[in-house]
Amino acid sequence: MLHVIWNPEDKERLNREGRDCYAPYLKEILNDMGIGYQLWNCVDWIDVRPQGVSIVIGGIEHDGWGGACRAYVESGNSLLTIGGTYGLEKLLGVKTEGCITEGWIEWGDAPIAESLSSSFHCFGAQFLEGVDSDIRQYGTLTRRNGVRTTSPALTLVQRGQGLAAMLNFDLMKTVTLIQQGMPVIVDGVVAPDGTGGIDEGILKTDDGSVLDWVRDRAAVEQTPFYLYPIIDEMRCLLNRLLVHLTHHAGERIVQKWFWPSGITAIGHISHDTDGNDAGQAEMMLNWLKRADVRSTWCIIMPGYEQKINDRIVADGHEVALHYNAMGEEIAESCWSEAHFQVQHTMLQAQFPGRPIVSNKNHYLRWEGDVQFYHWCERAGIKVEQSKGGTKRGNKGFLAGTCHPYAPMSGAGDGNRCFDLISMPTLAWDPPDADRCTELEAFALLERCRDVYGVTHFLLHPAAMGLMTEGAMGEVLVKLAEHGRNCGMEWWTSEEIWRWRQTRNQVRMEVRRNADDALTVTIASEEDVCGLTVLLSVGKSEELAIRQSQGCSVNGIRLVSRFGCAYMEFVLDVRQGTGEIVFAKAEK
Repeated sequence: MLHVIWNPEDKERLNREGRDCYAPYLKEILNDMGIGYQLWNCVDWIDVRPQGVSIVIGGIEHDGWGGACRAYVESGNSLLTIGGTYGLEKLLGVKTEGCITEGWIEWGDAPIAESLSSSFHCFGAQFLEGVDSDIRQYGTLTRRNGVRTTSPALTLVQRGQGLAAMLNFDLMKTVTLIQQGMPVIVDGVVAPDGTGGIDEGILKTDDGSVLDWVRDRAAVEQTPFYLYPIIDEMRCLLNRLLVHLTHHAGERIVQKWFWPSGITAIGHISHDTDGNDAGQAEMMLNWLKRADVRSTWCIIMPGYEQKINDRIVADGHEVALHYNAMGEEIAESCWSEAHFQVQHTMLQAQFPGRPIVSNKNHYLRWEGDVQFYHWCERAGIKVEQSKGGTKRGNKGFLAGTCHPYAPMSGAGDGNRCFDLISMPTLAWDPPDADRCTELEAFALLERCRDVYGVTHFLLHPAAMGLMTEGAMGEVLVKLAEHGRNCGMEWWTSEEIWRWRQTRNQVRMEVRRNADDALTVTIASEEDVCGLTVLLSVGKSEELAIRQSQGCSVNGIRLVSRFGCAYMEFVLDVRQGTGEIVFAKAEK
């Protein structure tokens, strides 16, 4: 288990001043990674000094702080600071010389970033200089104005038997800003090459993006788009760093894998039913059956005729809302919570007894900051799909991720995580050349596979009806088949949310026994089938199960995840607390 040291008084002060505090979002990042942690304030941590790896994310004011941290590391533990030095410059072997508010990281041949291809756009870095001759420095930071610096992005130094490291950017702020963007109050800045004309007078989620049209895009064919998931690659890098620090401290990391039964990633298809044409819906439903995909139908009011509704349900698809704030179709179609509630109620009345838990806004409309998430919470929406690009040049990973995430509320609401997930929409209507070509769609699917996320394509029945017969349907079948060949399953939005809820309530930790065996303890409030657990191992090391209780082991294998070696075991877990004891396998 990791130990996270922060200062809750900092958060309270910032929130009182109406300012956001991003530090606590590390909890959500670790939860998404499936890694357990314990929160500490400075005083309690100094008293206990728990063994293993400690992460510092808050300002500390305590006379014994620096000495306690040095003694902790020298005795064989690891300590990592994120986004600052927190008074530990001497321990870290660095000195700070100002801030880098926004920039990019170039990793060069740093082994910790091997195979990672994104721009690593980041916020809240320091201008650092290493002052110890034995400090290891990785990556360099480039400022927003394009000036390259010599400031490292990651430093490591050995002190006694342990390691002290600094990740030199505010990971929590970076993740939050890229995922959620800036408040949408005016049209966004257009792409200089003409491929992202988002200034059409309609406020949308892509108007708030903080990504850069030049530095953060890449092309598969001619038009550049957001091809690489910056946040997901940061998660991968953090995972590698934590495994390294944990192993150096003589410990192991145990993680809940993202998906059940060792599934590599998830595919997801949604539909916005603009126009509600019955013939186009029938055509889409037929192709979905051929592709063997159950999808999520975001239905715009006033909705379909009953026979289409009945078939959507009979074929096993999810019914979701397509909130319309474009001032068309029905009178109650403005940007207001009252109109959102009216449309939600209308759809619910057409599907009685079937909860509506997902929504995507028509044309990805958005206004303000996080107010719409409050509307969703009050309406019982659990999955929001409106984050994404609306132009060919800003499709892809505009939110930096293909993983579902819990958005963070504003300072006035305590910067809590909302009780819902945002699941970005990556691209519309392949193979439409003005939106997403077939080649681009396959590239996005493979990037999602690489980071174990959700490949989310939006297919409009109306767009299928306008294309050459079979064009979109044949690409759907190919994508579904290729996804399965890549280890994906195709799920509805509701299924993704329900699995996330199940996974999140499981608690795990690992401890080393006196005989050097490892015991993984698993606590669950419900029975869970297919829970997949990762236990970090050294190179060429294999573990065997000595005994287990409270769960059934359905499979065990050596895998590589995030570029690290793990023993993966698939479990059926019974409600309560169980454990598995591992020992080194005999060869």
